[in-house]
Amino acid sequence: MDDPSLQQAVATFEEFLRAERLKMTGQRRQMVRAALDQRGHFTAEELYQRLVREGESVSMATVYRGLRLLEDAGIVEGHDFADGQRRYERALQVEHHDHMVCVDCREVIEFRSEEIEKIQKGIAEEQGFDIEEHNLTLYVACRNWRKTGRCARREERERQGKRKD
Repeated sequence: MDDPSLQQAVATFEEFLRAERLKMTGQRRQMVRAALDQRGHFTAEELYQRLVREGESVSMATVYRGLRLLEDAGIVEGHDFADGQRRYERALQVEHHDHMVCVDCREVIEFRSEEIEKIQKGIAEEQGFDIEEHNLTLYVACRNWRKTGRCARREERERQGKRKD
């Protein structure tokens, strides 16, 4: 556990659990590590599969409970992108960003636009508000997929999925 961000996350999680009068178990420690090792957005099922592949004896219910605790502790952030499947991403040391979700392949793309941020701030100020927090999600269609039936993101994700099994 040489990674400082992982050490910080574990310390944050332990402090949160103490405040909730819960214990840091080996399984919870592995869940923090596995969640922070995930690249981009991931589902509870993907985290579960990873833990099982790594030899952890864990149930889906445990993963769901663990993710809820990690989210409550501010270590991961959960998103509902209108497809019935909650996705998570690292929350510690992550700068604000917005999302695009492809309606064809369900890929989640992160982006940051200073222009959009300025427009949102201006709109809030015009209405007499200060933005405390916000999320912007654009639901997009893959032009290439619709035109040719091929999508590099979808094909890469399918290749990755086949490698995991």
